[in-house]
This record gives sequence, C-alpha cells and structure tokens, in this order.
Amino acid sequence: MPNIVAYLALFSWPIVAILLFRLLPLQKALVWTIIGGYLLLPSATQVKFPMLPPVDKTMVTSLPALILCLLMAPAQAPTQAPMARTGRHVLLVLFLIVVTSPVLTVLQNTEPVIDGRTFLPGLRLYDAMGLISQLLVSLIPLWLGLRYLNSREGLRTILEVIAIGGLAYTLPVLFEVRFSPQLHTWIYGFFPHSFLQHIREDGFRPVVFLSHGLLVGIYLCIATLSAATLFREARREGRPATYWLLSTIWLLIVLSVSKNFGAMIIAVALTSAVFLLGRKPLLIIGLAVATVVMFYPILRGAGWIPVDAIYDYVHSINAERAASLKFRLDNEDLILARASEKPLVGWGSWGRDLVHDPATGKLVSIVDGIWVHEIGSFGWIGYIGRFGLLTVPILFFALRRRAMGDSFIPLGLIITLSATLIDLLPNSGLVNYVWLMAGAVMGHALWWRGPEAEGDPTAQPFASPPRAAWLMPDTGPTATRGPRTQGLHSRR
Repeated sequence: MPNIVAYLALFSWPIVAILLFRLLPLQKALVWTIIGGYLLLPSATQVKFPMLPPVDKTMVTSLPALILCLLMAPAQAPTQAPMARTGRHVLLVLFLIVVTSPVLTVLQNTEPVIDGRTFLPGLRLYDAMGLISQLLVSLIPLWLGLRYLNSREGLRTILEVIAIGGLAYTLPVLFEVRFSPQLHTWIYGFFPHSFLQHIREDGFRPVVFLSHGLLVGIYLCIATLSAATLFREARREGRPATYWLLSTIWLLIVLSVSKNFGAMIIAVALTSAVFLLGRKPLLIIGLAVATVVMFYPILRGAGWIPVDAIYDYVHSINAERAASLKFRLDNEDLILARASEKPLVGWGSWGRDLVHDPATGKLVSIVDGIWVHEIGSFGWIGYIGRFGLLTVPILFFALRRRAMGDSFIPLGLIITLSATLIDLLPNSGLVNYVWLMAGAVMGHALWWRGPEAEGDPTAQPFASPPRAAWLMPDTGPTATRGPRTQGLHSRR
C-alpha cells in the first residue's frame, strides 16, 4: 500500500510542473513535465472518484502540462499547410473511433458472462463513460506533441530529454541490479509488481519507480536510440559529438546488465541502423514496423508471423526467456480465440475478454501485449482507432519525406517510436511518452514548412490553438511569437 510520501509526490507534481514552466522554455518544460513525472512518480498509486479517470501519474503529468501550455502560449489563427487538411481529417476520424468504441462495446455487452462457476456482470453506460474519460486523459500527450512539439527543435527536445533521463536512470538501475529492486519500496512504501518476476539468474531486473522491469528496459532502449540519433545529427551539423557517442555506449552497457533480453535485441538492431543507414532506409524500417504493428492481429491469426521460428531462435540463446515467450504466445492464442466471438467491438472490461476455467472459475489466460488486450476488450474498432493514432504519423511523414530536409532528428524519433511499437506486441508499455512521440511526428509531418523556416528568429511552433480549432491549426514555425512566450524563451 502506498505511504504518505507516495501521495505527497503525486499531488505535488503540478507544483513541479509550474516551476518547470517558469524556469524553462515551453517545449523543454512540457517534455520534462511528462517524462520526468513518468520516471520519478510512484507507480500503482491512484485516487479514484466516481465517473472520473483515476488521479495517477498519467493524469498529474498530462493535465497540468496541458493547462500550462494553454495558459502560457498565445492563440493564433490556423493557416493552410501541405497535407494539413487530409491529416486533420484522418486524425479526427481516428480520435472519434477511439472515444466511441467503448460505447459500442457496452451496447453489445449488456448481458453477463456465465460459464460454470464464472460470473461477470454485464456492462452499463456508466462503464463506457469511465473508459472514455481514461482514454481522453491518456491521449493528452498525443495532442501536446501534435500542437507544441511539431518543429524540428521540438523533436530534438524530446530526444534530448529521453536520453538525459535515461542517463540519470542508469545509476539507480545499476544499484538495483546489484542489490535488488528496493527503491520503490524504500521511498513509496510498496513494491508495484511481483518481486519474483524480477529475480534473474545471478542478479535482479531493476524497477526503480516504474511499474515493471520491462518498462525500465524499453526506456533504456529508446534512450540509447535517442543518444545515437543526437550523435549522428551532431556529426552532420559539424558540432562536438563525443558526449552522445559515449552516452550511447554507456546506455547500451547498462541495458545489457538490466536483464531485459527483448529490449536489448531491439536496441542493438535499431541502434546499428541509426549508425549505419541513410535516411531512406531508416524511413523504410519505420514504415515496415508501423505496417506490421497495424495489421499484426491479422498476421498473427493467419499464421504469417513465424512464431515457431522466433521461439526456436530465442530458445537457442536462453531457455528461460524462451519459456516466457512460449507462455505469452499460448495466452495470445487463447485470447484471440475468445476475441473471434466478438471481433468488431470485443468483450469490454471486468476481465470479460479473458478465459476462465468453468470448473473452478480461475483465470487460465493472462494478457501481456497491449494489442491483444485491445482486440479482446474493444475489438477491431478499438484496435484500429488506438493503433492508427500510433502508426499513421509515420505514414504521413513518409508522404512528405522530400520536404523534410537532411536532418536525422525526425527519422531518429521515428525509429525511437518504432522501438516502442515493437515492444507493444509482447508487452503493455503504452505510456505517456509513446503518445507524445507519435503526436510530435504527426505534427511535424503535417504542419512543418521546411528547413528554410527553421532558422526564422520569429519562429514559434507551439502557439496554442484557437478554441474552435482543436485539431486544425497549422503550427509552422513562421508564426509570430506572442509576448508571454517570448518572455519564456528569454530565460535561457
């Protein structure tokens, strides 16, 4: 159970956010508010009110950031930009699918599930309202990235904060590898998951302040990719790059000892690509990942994903990790078989999408990958909406690739986003920084007006939108900076 320190930290974060926005430029303050809270605040700690989303680390980082951005960035009228109208319509359709899918699911699941000793209640409109409110909070970082971080400097800020946050995390990670994951318990009074899952061979899998060691692994992975991207961009610009090269090497070393096999494989493969490949091959990798992830349930159900070959390869490296993979694959098969009974809208909440033993009522299936949870709970409609918002940004960037200049920053962020998409197949790490990256890539693809505008001293890529233009404003960097935002940027 969380102690008083956990609740104090949770409810004090809005004050930290205000200080960050007072002391830092808006883009840096925004990214540090989101990612800093994710890394430092307690996991599995929340206060729940009826009909409202839980007050947890997601809400206390996203909502203050949204309010402060709206207050501290001036309004401007939207202007037309290449592909902005098409992208706006696509985003609006996907957003409507996401927020309406819980209603459709509830309407098709009003009856209880009765199977032997298993009884699960039917869903009510109250359940749909609760799910929609949680979805809206989870999507706040997407809009913040779309609206305030769509310039090249905004993308660079995301990569820098991810890399610096990863470097800062390496010290507690190494401590917990040696002495076991204790920091969350010592500071916040409880361990957020099963301790047995974090005992690995001759050491431990670190957790620090996240909800599971796997989340530590994928964060170190994307921190490595961010540092590698910043190294290559510094070399391209003719600036000193040694710091980022050493950071990449150090992050890879720490990741290798953190007992996260899957994240290490992703990091090695994609970091090698960032170092060795050109912009076009990197974009092809991003497109390939986005396509596979978007259609993964179809590919998995049709047997086109070589799961047996993957299992054999993992078994040749580590039998323990192969057993864990086999357990996940078997559970996916169970959930997919149940999801096929309601393929469009799914089974909803309360564990109705899971498989129970009719004789004992106990669960015989466990959900790991977020994709299979989406398919089981909200069907294809919910899956297309949520994963469309995550993968469509890469497609729109590819459509505008010739106007993006020669920088590696946007492509590096796409590869970093691709790493998280790959991780979402076996795991459930759909957290706030994933949405933030997706929104920034989408905004950059739709509204950035070319490298010639990036050096404009009056550039402002993050003015707040007019009230009637939630998804419509152009955030090109040639807009005029308002006086309050100018004041923010003068404090460097």
